[in-house]
Amino acid sequence: MKLKKLIENLDIPKKTTNEKAAFIQEIKKFNEYGSVIYRTEDLRRVAEEINELVTKAEAVTLQETQDWFDEITVKRNLKTLREGNKQFGQTIKEISKLQQRLESLYEEMGHNLSRYYEL
Repeated sequence: MKLKKLIENLDIPKKTTNEKAAFIQEIKKFNEYGSVIYRTEDLRRVAEEINELVTKAEAVTLQETQDWFDEITVKRNLKTLREGNKQFGQTIKEISKLQQRLESLYEEMGHNLSRYYEL
């Protein structure tokens, strides 16, 4: 059996002219997805700023609360804060790697679609 006969025997619904026109309009929106894919904020910069904030908070908190709170409780809370900050930084690194992978896949799909359609 020839490939042409096999394809003819498949029950693939034909698209109407209106459906094709709607698809063409949808495909032209592909580039608009880029504003979502490419983040405008640099997550690493945010992580650095939060890290600085945590470091300053630790110094100020220890200095300001010496007479007001139990020192052991304050140190335990600050230790938890440092651990959370460390995990936050690690998560940002993981997100950055995934973000780069996401951008590459988006660009690759756009390149492949642009072979057949005007984006």
